[in-house]
Amino acid sequence: MTKDTLSNVSPLPIWGSLVLFGVPTLLMWAATRLAIPALRPYLDGPDILCWFVAGGAVFFGLFVAAFMAFWIEQGRLTLDGFAERFRLSRIDTPDVAWSIGTLFVCGLSSAGIGGLWHFAAQTWNILPEPSLTPSFIQVEPLTENRMSILLAWLPLFFFNITGEELWWRGYVLPRQEQQHHSAAWLVHGLGLTLFHLPLGVDLSIILLPFLFGLPYVVQRSKNLWTGFIVHGILNGGGFLAVVAGLA
Repeated sequence: MTKDTLSNVSPLPIWGSLVLFGVPTLLMWAATRLAIPALRPYLDGPDILCWFVAGGAVFFGLFVAAFMAFWIEQGRLTLDGFAERFRLSRIDTPDVAWSIGTLFVCGLSSAGIGGLWHFAAQTWNILPEPSLTPSFIQVEPLTENRMSILLAWLPLFFFNITGEELWWRGYVLPRQEQQHHSAAWLVHGLGLTLFHLPLGVDLSIILLPFLFGLPYVVQRSKNLWTGFIVHGILNGGGFLAVVAGLA
């Protein structure tokens, strides 16, 4: 199996996609609606620490699930086999260019959606203003005596990006490509939208360009590192902007 062929990967029918996206979605709903309120009495500090623990547990689950799925599929766990199956190829200049281009186009598109939404809310009063902060936590800009929150965020960031990329674009997407061929990224994008709904409908709508752009660039490049680049810069930059009071 090379960068351009997936002949060893079994197709994933639509019901399989529903299961592989649906179960994590239910876990994310439970984390945001049940686990976070349950953790508040036990965690001393900003509210966002509850999200680090509850959300981090879901992302850690995806991380573990990717390795387990590979082991079940292949019957053994080897570093070379894992890199080949998950399309962790050496990144080249076109891959970087596609990653940066995806960030740019999706960023402009998301900004456009947010801008049009804000315009409609201000002009016709038919919609409330979009809320980019999840309703289940309160995020406040960091002060000097709370900079340690950034250290607590690092494990979440690692498992968020690594867990999602390995599970969604590493394990699931290649199987969807075998089933849906050139339309796989569209099916994948619908699943990602479902998974992000527990984080907020407004946020999911504004992120739609990224939710479809991520599987598109990985499917086109056949290189999972493009997903890591786009996803890492988006989530890392977004979080830092929020805690710095810039968003």
